[in-house]
Order: sequence, then C-alpha cells, then structure tokens
Amino acid sequence: MTTTLRIAVYAMLFVVSVSSVAFLYPVLTRPDISLVVSVDAELNGVADDFNLEYRPKTKDDQNIMTEKFAVRIANLGQVDINDISIEVQFEPDNNWFSLVSSEQTFGPLATFSDNSAVIDKLSIGKTATIKYEVSMNATAIGTNNLLQDKSQIIFVIKAEENILISENLYNVILPPS
Repeated sequence: MTTTLRIAVYAMLFVVSVSSVAFLYPVLTRPDISLVVSVDAELNGVADDFNLEYRPKTKDDQNIMTEKFAVRIANLGQVDINDISIEVQFEPDNNWFSLVSSEQTFGPLATFSDNSAVIDKLSIGKTATIKYEVSMNATAIGTNNLLQDKSQIIFVIKAEENILISENLYNVILPPS
C-alpha cells in the first residue's frame, strides 16, 4: 500500500510540474504584444463593432457604394512589434466588392500589395493608420442578403510570427432606399 501511494504521489508531482512548465513557457518566451486596433468608416457610413455591421448611408445612381475605412493600430506594449500585416477580405469572394485604393496616412512606412499592407516595425507608443477605399455593388449585396448569405468586409490584422491580433468582420447592411 505504501509503494502504491508513493507512486501515485510521484506521478501527481510529475504531472503538476510538466503542466506548470507548459503554462509558464509561453509567458516567459513570448513578448508582451499589446496592439490596439480600431476600424472606422471615414465618409458617411457607420462601422458598428458591437453588432458587427457596416451601414452606409448613401448609394449613387448605379447602386455603387464607395466607402473609406481607416484601420488604426497603436502599440501599447513593452516591445517593438515587427511585420504587422493588415489584409482586407471580402465574402463572398466575387466581384461585388473591389478595393479601389489603399494609402498610409499616419505612422511608420508601410508596403502595399493587392489587398494587404505590411508595417515593418511599430515602435513602443507609436500609432499607424492605413486607409482603404472599397467599392461595393448594392444590388448584388442586396440579392445576396435576401438569399440569407452574408456580404462581409473583413479586416485581418496579424503581427510577427503570424499571430492573429484582430479580425474585424462587418456584415454589410444596405442603406434605406
């Protein structure tokens, strides 16, 4: 009985020590990444983070809505963050949405390609702002939403080592006719 109790205690101590190392290792080896991300509509739409909706207020005669979104990223952590990637995705993946332009309006230099921007280094206490101009076909979006599919604009922000920092997803809700 004493041998069985001794083996059980040793096994329990082994499991506790392995599990504590498994929980402490990421805390000790990974830097404190504290990026704050916000996405705002720049022209006349409303990006509602609570309901995950984007509601434009107007559309033109051809039922095309062109809106600007500003993605703001602030580094409030204790270390500089490298390779921040901001990618714009559209659901469904067809020609109902198109990225008209993307530009940097504030912060360290970014490089642009297709639907993404990469900031090489965001220092402690610094902020970066990237603006995206998106064109949307209101007729196709309305048809898609009537079919119970969601028309979505997705902003995916990743930092060094491809760590997902934020995924801002907005269901596009059409303005009143």
